[in-house]
Amino acid sequence: MFTNSEGRLQPVWGFAISAVFTFAAFFIAGVVAEALSGQRYLVLEVCFRTLLAVLLLALYVWLLTVADGVHRGRIAALGLPRARGYLKHFFFGCALGLVLTVLGVLPLLLAGHPKFVLRTGVHLLPQIAGVLLVLMVGALAEELIFRGYPFQHLVAGIGAPAAIAVFSILFGVVHLSNPGASFWGLVNTILIGILLSIAYLRTRALWLPWGIHFGWNLTLGFLLGLPVSGLTMFSVMVRTTTTGPRWMTGGAYGIEASAAGAAAILVGLVAICRMPLPALTPPAGPALEPAHEQGLTGI
Repeated sequence: MFTNSEGRLQPVWGFAISAVFTFAAFFIAGVVAEALSGQRYLVLEVCFRTLLAVLLLALYVWLLTVADGVHRGRIAALGLPRARGYLKHFFFGCALGLVLTVLGVLPLLLAGHPKFVLRTGVHLLPQIAGVLLVLMVGALAEELIFRGYPFQHLVAGIGAPAAIAVFSILFGVVHLSNPGASFWGLVNTILIGILLSIAYLRTRALWLPWGIHFGWNLTLGFLLGLPVSGLTMFSVMVRTTTTGPRWMTGGAYGIEASAAGAAAILVGLVAICRMPLPALTPPAGPALEPAHEQGLTGI
């Protein structure tokens, strides 16, 4: 019931156990970060997201070892292989995230009467460094949760289409606690989850979805000074205010709840599905590889 003929944990049970560990890591990271940061919000975010990413890596590596019998290349097995071209995947993802964000924001910048407030000065350097770290490790932590070990094992257990549906809906639901969350924000965030899940399955690695995720958030929040899923903490140097109908602005949640944002995400979905994307080294673990192959044929 719990293990296969080779003594490895069944994929669905691997997903279930990793989900429990993920909740535990989230809770521990939150408690420790709050204790370390005091009332400083950016310090809290830096501590929380960095610690969460480290805990997830450690817990998933441990699960790979004891549950899946993977003793070599465990970081690669999580979806971060340092195979030839891995940096190209990451930076291509960053560029794609930037382009899609600009497409989604363009109507707002043209018709939303944007007003930009620019802040400069050496005193901003610590804040800038903190925000960039939060964006980088925050995107990694979310990819580890939603496209990493739990997702990979659910794909192996129930197939790619069903696993994509489950994790994309979860990806949308967890963002409902963000400021300005709305029904259309939920729908668009689910669509982004689908895009990132397919990016993982096309390349067998997290480098591309991590790059897209980071590039989108970096462009939207840090470079353009607009809300990222309702969060404005990334607008350190540039802060932008706009006006216009909710379908164009997305309200307090930002363009991720707008029609233009939805169009940009759909463009990204088409691009990810049609581009010739070479796969990197697939995740190690005999129990997972055949299931990934079967699941990919269903997309």
